[in-house]
Amino acid sequence: MNTFSIQPPRLIDSTLRDGEQSPGVAFTKKEKIALARMLDSVGVDEIEVGTPAMGEDVCETIRNIVKLRLNSRICVWSRALEEDIDKGALTGAEAIHIAFPVSFRQLEAMGKDWAWVEQRLSHIVNYARKYFQYVSVGAQDASRCDLEQLFRFIDMADNLNVSRIRLADTVGLFTPLSLMGLFEQIRRIYPNLPIDFHGHNDLGMATANALTAWQCGATDLSVTVNGLGERAGNAALEEVVMALSQVVKVNKYETTGLFSLCNYVASISRRPIHDSKPITGNLVFSHESGVHARCTIKDPVSFQAFDGKLVGRESSSNVFGKHSGKASVKNFLQERNLKISESQLNVLLTQIKAIAQENKRCVVPSEIVKAYQSVVCAGF
Repeated sequence: MNTFSIQPPRLIDSTLRDGEQSPGVAFTKKEKIALARMLDSVGVDEIEVGTPAMGEDVCETIRNIVKLRLNSRICVWSRALEEDIDKGALTGAEAIHIAFPVSFRQLEAMGKDWAWVEQRLSHIVNYARKYFQYVSVGAQDASRCDLEQLFRFIDMADNLNVSRIRLADTVGLFTPLSLMGLFEQIRRIYPNLPIDFHGHNDLGMATANALTAWQCGATDLSVTVNGLGERAGNAALEEVVMALSQVVKVNKYETTGLFSLCNYVASISRRPIHDSKPITGNLVFSHESGVHARCTIKDPVSFQAFDGKLVGRESSSNVFGKHSGKASVKNFLQERNLKISESQLNVLLTQIKAIAQENKRCVVPSEIVKAYQSVVCAGF
C-alpha cells in the first residue's frame, strides 16, 4: 500500500485533558481559555478540552471555551456511562470521545469483560448521538489487545457508523513497524474509516509512532504540547507539526507560534522544558563545536534540521566552551568591533576553553569580553 496518506492529518490536541492528567498539573480556568486560544491560532483541528464528569468547574470552563467560537472543533472526553454523556451534553461541545478498555488486562482491572464491551458499545453510541454531532469511540490499550478482539471492536464501531475510531497506545508499546503492519490490515478491510492514533511515550517512540500511523493510514493524530501527559507523556504537538513540515512538507499549521505556546504550557504546568528538548529546548539551535559553529555562521541550517525562525526563535546561535574554534570566537569579536591578532586569538581561545573546563558549562559573553581585555592588555 502507499505509505503516505493523501491528506494531511487532523491534529487533536489533548493538553487540556490528557496533559492535565499529569501528576501535579492543574490549570486554572483563565489558563485553559488562554491555551485554547493559542492552540486555535496554531491551527490545531480539534481540542480535547476536558472530562465533564470531573465536576462543574470543568464544565463551566468548557462552556467558556465553546463560547469563544474557535475554528478548532471542541471535544469532551467520556467514559462509557450515560451520566458522563449527560454532563458533556450540558457544555455545548459539538464532539465527544468515549473510551472503551479493550485489552483483557485493563478490562479485568476495571471489573469488566468482553461481553460488557459488546453490550455497551451500541447502546452508548446511540445514546451519545442524541446530544452530539460528532461521536468518537476509543480502543483503549489497543497495543495490548488481542488482535482478533481489536478487529471485533473496530468492526462493531464501523457498523455503528461512528464518526471516528481512536487506537490508543495507552502504555506506549507500539513500534513503527508494528503499527505499519496493523494499519495495513485495517486499511485492507476498512479503507475509508476515520482513525485517530493516540500514542504515549513510555518507550520514547510516540512522535515516530504518530508519524508512522499517519503515513500508513491514520486520519487523525492525538498530541499534547511539550508531550505533556501521564507517565512519560504523549506525542508532542510541536515535534509532530515540525516533522510533518520538514520531512513530508505538510504546511498546514502556523509554526511560528509553537515556541511561545510551548513556553506557556511549560510555565502553567510547572514542567520546565529540558535544554535538549526537540524544537523548543534552549540549546537545540546552539552550536559549540568548531566545525559546526563555523559552518552555521555561513548557513544556519548546515548543521540543524531547519531555521529556528520557523518556530518563532532565532535562526541559530553559537555558544562557547571546550569545543569552540577560532572562527566562532573571531565572529563574536567582530560583531562587537573588537580587534585581535592571530596570536592573541589563540591565547583567548585557550582561556575560553579553560573557563569552560573549570566550570563545566558554556562561557557567557561577558566572560569572553573580560578574557579578551586581559589578553589585549597583557600585550600577547
